[in-house]
Amino acid sequence: MRYLRIHVLVLIAVVFIFPFNSLAGLKNPVIIYFFWTEGCPFCAKEKEFLKFMKKKYPEIEIKDYEVGYNVYARQLLQTLSKSYNINPTGVPVTFIGDNAIIGFNEKTANQIEKVIKYCIKNTCEDPLYKK
Repeated sequence: MRYLRIHVLVLIAVVFIFPFNSLAGLKNPVIIYFFWTEGCPFCAKEKEFLKFMKKKYPEIEIKDYEVGYNVYARQLLQTLSKSYNINPTGVPVTFIGDNAIIGFNEKTANQIEKVIKYCIKNTCEDPLYKK
């Protein structure tokens, strides 16, 4: 009887406690929308930077879109730009959390990493759903 009681307690712990503890460590991914064109040197640098960020922060999910040849990607860029109230005249353009970042240099790289860290801690909305 004692062994049955122990087995029941273990079963209860596994069924009711373990799933909540294992889910507590899960976070929503940090979603980054990255728009670029072929032949753009700043885009190529940001693309490499984002690969490094993905290795450093596996929580991020990068959705990249080539806008030079892809009509759907250009439309998505226009839709997100409207949501963020920006009018980019070139690429790269990056959307993460509440931030729209145009261009790429050391300053924007630091800004992107800062927003990634913020979104990992605070859970940021998918930029596609920004109102």
